[in-house]
Amino acid sequence: MRAFSDANRIEYPMLSDAGSKVIRAFGIFNTNIPENHPRMYGIPFPGDYLIAPDGTVRDKLFIPDYQFRVTASEVVVRNFGDSTTANSAAISANPIEGKISLSTSRCFSAEEVAVMIDLRVKQGWHIYGSPLPANYQGLEVVFASPIIGEQSIEFPPARPMRLEALGETLPVYEGEIRATGRLRVRWSPAKDATFLHALAKPIEPGEYKIRGTLRFQACSDTICEAPSEVSFDLPLTLEAGIPTAGTGKPA
Repeated sequence: MRAFSDANRIEYPMLSDAGSKVIRAFGIFNTNIPENHPRMYGIPFPGDYLIAPDGTVRDKLFIPDYQFRVTASEVVVRNFGDSTTANSAAISANPIEGKISLSTSRCFSAEEVAVMIDLRVKQGWHIYGSPLPANYQGLEVVFASPIIGEQSIEFPPARPMRLEALGETLPVYEGEIRATGRLRVRWSPAKDATFLHALAKPIEPGEYKIRGTLRFQACSDTICEAPSEVSFDLPLTLEAGIPTAGTGKPA
């Protein structure tokens, strides 16, 4: 730790939890690391605490694998909703308008960023939610990029509506729709490469575009449109990792 601190000119104190006593007391001891691992055994699950001004823990966000980290911007979105980022794409496709945003425009490989979805459905119209019969298209947003691994979007529950013209009751959205989700940036472009794979090369730092697709099906009292989709791009800059002390390789 001292070597890392010196190599990166860190001026604040860094503490070592000898024997993982504090880690165990906090209940965050990483049980995924085998006991015979010479360097990693004894570390905590990776995560973050959000501490309120009065010293209480407002939130904690931990993930199972040390390979990945959560960005601070995701913690902000999770607790405070809106983000100050201007990394948004406008959506305009009758009868929907709004924007889809990432919580940041810059991150490292193997980090998670938050997704924010703000849509408005024109009055007199509704769009389908989920679950639906196979012949309908529910509202969904999906991302496709070689640098994106896991992704998930959490839409609010749709309202059941009796559609007399169809003779069915289906889940629908009307008015404003707000949802959040997450994107996990890969460490390696190879889908089957693990974080410690000897042959895995990390994703090169630089500027990337994340292609997203919004899919929906809209209906009014008199007409039901065919399923639609809108594509958009969101920029994301991958920063170069900080070399670990004595290795010259990114952390």
